[in-house]
Amino acid sequence: MAMSTRSLGSSRLRPFVAVGAVVALWAAVGTFLPAQSAQQLYLTVLDDDGNPVVDLRPYEISVAENGVRCEVLYLARPSGPADVSILVDTSEAVVPSTTHIRRALGEFVDALDGYARMSLMTFGDLPVRVVPPTTRLGAMRDAVDRVFPAVGAIPRFQDALIQTVRDIQNRQPNRPTLVIITSDQVPGAFATESPNTSARPVEQVIGVLQAIGAPVHIVALRSGASFDIVGRGVFDRASAFSGTADNNMRNSIMARETRDWLMTLETASTRTGGRLVNTYASAGIATPLIEIANEIAGQYVLTYSRAALPLDTETLEIQIGIAREDVTVRVTPVI
Repeated sequence: MAMSTRSLGSSRLRPFVAVGAVVALWAAVGTFLPAQSAQQLYLTVLDDDGNPVVDLRPYEISVAENGVRCEVLYLARPSGPADVSILVDTSEAVVPSTTHIRRALGEFVDALDGYARMSLMTFGDLPVRVVPPTTRLGAMRDAVDRVFPAVGAIPRFQDALIQTVRDIQNRQPNRPTLVIITSDQVPGAFATESPNTSARPVEQVIGVLQAIGAPVHIVALRSGASFDIVGRGVFDRASAFSGTADNNMRNSIMARETRDWLMTLETASTRTGGRLVNTYASAGIATPLIEIANEIAGQYVLTYSRAALPLDTETLEIQIGIAREDVTVRVTPVI
């Protein structure tokens, strides 16, 4: 649904080739977009230090669909607030990081005050909507101060994502964005029998996220244990956790599930135009959250005239060019 790419350093406009996620998105929704209609994109351009570039002009941008140059019609800063859904892991894995998470979230909502309507959901065990969408900073700060990870709680990451997507689909807000703080631990790391009966294939989850036109930013608290487990090709979870298998088999299952989990995080962010930040020190999560807040506040809305492509076109690759050196570009089509 979106792409993130880096410029090649040139004084001329150069089209950036979108990643495969853009192809997958437009294959799904292309039938709803007339060939000659105008299309909008949420566009973020970051400089070499990761700061938003806020002085772009329309003539500095080129857009192409399947290599066919399109006309840039408008480039503007959004007139209204973004709609930011904040999802916070409150499972056992993040109990030691409670104080740092609260402090970082407080700085994050402060930074977005005036730029966004925010909501807060926790997902230690079942997802809980703590604060519905609001522009009241005080309500958000009070809720952040009450974030309380619990011993024995198991993260329901996918359930939280799906519930948030349904909420966005029902409300249809302008500029929806997901910001997630989570651990790198999967349910199998917390119990001898995984209760994760709602697990969905990665591609299914990503497809649901792409359908709402929202970038997904993820800050993942990484543990040394996720790298210490070495898989040996064992895939029978039932027997591995039945008490009849040895620790090597259990570790193998957990290693595979951890790899799948990390792939979900990376894929969800990359394919939606968001960013994934991995950190081992919970004391450092405030920095990436502030960067994400700045990125949200620095978005553009780009409108272009779509190319006249053949009616039987099955996939569509969007290419973006920026006449700036050493910049990173993130794009999310407006659905």
